[in-house]
Amino acid sequence: MTDVDLLCLKSSIDKVVEIETVDGERLLAKVVWVFDTEDNPDVFYELVSTSHPDHYPRLTEKCGYSLPLENIVSVKTAKSG
Repeated sequence: MTDVDLLCLKSSIDKVVEIETVDGERLLAKVVWVFDTEDNPDVFYELVSTSHPDHYPRLTEKCGYSLPLENIVSVKTAKSG
C-alpha cells in the first residue's frame, strides 16, 4: 500500500472504497476508522461486497471488520452508479 492509498482511506471515512488485499481479495468496504500508528495499523470497515465471501462467516449480519494495513495492496474510491 502506498502513501496515496493510505490518504485515500483516511479521506474516505463513511464512504465506500475498493480494496485489494495481498491474498487477491477485492472488496467494497465502507470505511469506519483508520488506525495508522505503529502498534496495530488497521482499517475498520463495514463490508459491502467481496470476492471471497468464505472469509466472512457472518456475512448476512451487519457487523464491522478490521484489516491490517500491511495486507492491503491498493485502495481506490469506489465508482458510484
